[in-house]
Amino acid sequence: MGLTEKLFGNGAERFSDCVEIKIAELKEKHKDFLSEEKIDLSTAYMITFGQSGSGRVGFNRIQDISLEIDSEIDRILHECAEEHLQKL
Repeated sequence: MGLTEKLFGNGAERFSDCVEIKIAELKEKHKDFLSEEKIDLSTAYMITFGQSGSGRVGFNRIQDISLEIDSEIDRILHECAEEHLQKL
């Protein structure tokens, strides 16, 4: 059991896994554009656990790529949060 799981429970781990899986699908969907622009989607968002001692899970997009991809990343983050972080 990792530190994140100890502090935030299984929901946080499932949230992170959910985001990683859906971002991988998004990478595949837009691989030509991302390759041309030399963009790595894994650096386009950030998940923080226990930010500033608050005991909260934070997530946001930290890079603007394109309107379509940006909105898909935002949707992924919010959908995974709704699905897995409700009980935290």
